[in-house]
Parts: sequence; structure tokens; C-alpha cells
Amino acid sequence: MQVKRRLSSQSGLSLLETIGVVSIGAVLATMTLPHVYDLIANSKAESLASSINVYQHALSRYYADVGALLPLDDRGLPHREQTGDSARSDSFPARLTLVATDSRVGSSNLWPKFHGPYLEKFDSQHPPELGERMFMPTVAALSLGSVVTERNYAWDLKGDNARSDIPTDANVVVLRVTGFTQDQFLRFDKIIEPDIGTTSDERQVRGRAKFDSRGQTLLLYLAHQ
Repeated sequence: MQVKRRLSSQSGLSLLETIGVVSIGAVLATMTLPHVYDLIANSKAESLASSINVYQHALSRYYADVGALLPLDDRGLPHREQTGDSARSDSFPARLTLVATDSRVGSSNLWPKFHGPYLEKFDSQHPPELGERMFMPTVAALSLGSVVTERNYAWDLKGDNARSDIPTDANVVVLRVTGFTQDQFLRFDKIIEPDIGTTSDERQVRGRAKFDSRGQTLLLYLAHQ
């Protein structure tokens, strides 16, 4: 019996020891989780930034072939399409992913210059890592020198005075991502434009990337003509 009691007292942890181990584990978890969260959040922002580079490269190739920064309509003429929803066959993202041998590729006007696909994939319902939905509309820029707001089609690309430096009525290709948080925007903006804006408010309206906190929407300039 004495041997059994000794073995019992030596096996396992006492209540105080168990509480100590649990407390240490809780402290370590508290210290580690924020770091893990930052790593995941930064990784998602970097994934979106990488996708932006792919989109811009696709637009550059498309422009080199077609000579326009607008999607072609069924007649082969460039036109502005403001939804930017890939579900629409005449939207820019849908055209960029179109194979040159597709039956929808015509033979008139600018269609003979089309040598797609320029993008492997663009799905408005599934943005890369961040956001709920994304769109690629083609719109008319506001007048040169217009005051830049979070929602209008004006961009202070130099990031110096919050006034548009895009020529009046230029065709602008935009990436609009909904379901964005301010934290996500600041992480993303820091990657693509680390030297623009000294405060959060300045970063939200200056440079290529703008953020509408009320609508939780990222509005990103891609290219203009």
C-alpha cells in the first residue's frame, strides 16, 4: 500500500502545478496570436498586390495589341462599360479572359488585333484573398485638378495635393473591391505605395489606392488613356 501511495503521489501534476502550466500556456498564446494574425493579414494583402501587377500587365499587353484601354463591343469598337462585372460578356475582365479563337471574337474593326487571353482568370464573385466582390469598370476621369474624394473618379497619382492629375475625360480602368476594412486597406496600401501620405486620412485619398470607409470599398487606379 505504501508503494502504491508513493507512485500515486509521484505521477501527474498537482492542482497548483496544473494551474501554473495553463497560465503559462495562456500567456504564450496571448503573445503569439497577434503575431500570427499579422502574418496572415500581411500575406493576404501581398497576394492582392501581386494580383494587381498581373492585371496591369494584362492591360499593357491588351493595349499594345488593340491600341485602346476599353473593352471591344460586338462590332469591335471600344466602349466604356461601367459595371466591370466579369459576369457580363462585354465587360473588360470578361474580354481580357476571352480566347482569341472564341466564337464571340469578331472580325471587324479592332477585333483582328485581339490576341487573348490576356488574363487567365478574373471572377468578380471571388477576389484574391481580400474583399467580398471585385469589378473592373472603365470610366471617364473627372476634370484635371478636381478635388479627390474617396468615391469619385479622380486620382492624385503623385500623392502630393489630393487633386486629380489625370487628364480630363481620360478613359480610366479601375479595380473596385467591396467588403474591405480599413486595416486591410492600410496594409495593402503600405505595400503598393509605402511613401504616399503621412496619416491614415491622407492615405485614403492620395495615390493610386483610395478607400471609402463608409462603403468599405477599395477604389484602385490601374491605367488610363
